[in-house]
Amino acid sequence: MFTFLAQQSTPLGTIGGEGLGPFGIGSTENIGSKFGGAISAIIGFLTIMAGLFFIFQFLAGALQWIASGGDKTGLQAAQQKLTNSFIGLILIVAAMAIISLLSTFLGFTILNPAQFIEAIRFK
Repeated sequence: MFTFLAQQSTPLGTIGGEGLGPFGIGSTENIGSKFGGAISAIIGFLTIMAGLFFIFQFLAGALQWIASGGDKTGLQAAQQKLTNSFIGLILIVAAMAIISLLSTFLGFTILNPAQFIEAIRFK
């Protein structure tokens, strides 16, 4: 009735040829694209983490503002935290925009290093 993954016959490929199926690197022609894919994934992950850090800092600043209860120093610290979080967000968005513009002018996607590695590959 049900077919489990262990019951399916999945060929792993040949040893010494194309690698060991989905687990090996395969031929050396794919190293640049896999390396570039890893770098792209890292850049995407760091961008998401920066966005989450902005949200965390914004919420912390808002809660600090509420908790200050009219205290001038607490209110200034909360305002400074909110200001710094917005500056960080603006820097992240500006960096992505600049990278996008550079990609357009240079003719390849900087955020996709696989394309760059393939362009400068030894031929």
